Amino acid sequence: VYVDRGFFDQPGAGTPYTPVSYPDQKRAMAALATNVFGVKAFQAPEGLYPYLQRQRRGFSGWGNNEDPKIHDRVLSMQRGILNHCLNPTVLRRISDSRMYGSTYGLAEYLDDLTNGVFKDDAKGDVNIFRQGLQREYVSRLAGIAKPENMNMNLYDYPSQAMAQHELRAIKGMIAKAKSTDALTNAHREAVNLQIDRALAVK
Repeated sequence: VYVDRGFFDQPGAGTPYTPVSYPDQKRAMAALATNVFGVKAFQAPEGLYPYLQRQRRGFSGWGNNEDPKIHDRVLSMQRGILNHCLNPTVLRRISDSRMYGSTYGLAEYLDDLTNGVFKDDAKGDVNIFRQGLQREYVSRLAGIAKPENMNMNLYDYPSQAMAQHELRAIKGMIAKAKSTDALTNAHREAVNLQIDRALAVK
């Protein structure tokens, strides 16, 4: 939402709250889906990863693990994006902005986010970068769907309802996915278990 803090009758003052245009919001989500969540988002030039060593200075670094922890670094970046995209204030703002004229609603927003995290793996293997991302995303949806499980009572009812909807949609995607890769199949079983536990009725 664009905010204009001009006073009433101030020359040049605009509407106090104006939603970001639908095409701009869709373009932003598409950029995240490709560059942060996508299957090829963290593909480096062949042979680069073995050279990601810190510069050595004398005998510094002894006793520490020196490898670059590539998957941890990528997951940390993805977590940061998920933290923002699924922040309770952001989700509320998406719903509230409909009152200002926005046509990009919460249902479409979360559908786009789910598709960005899961859709490209529907017909094959899931790389390890995406496995971590998918587990993190499902964990967050589970926390929103049943906030009492994670002390996340800040989420409004529409967000909780949509989180439950997305968990069921992901379960459906996984049910149709096929792979001969043992790690991928184990990952999908783990995601399924996460979802079942999140949606279990006590």
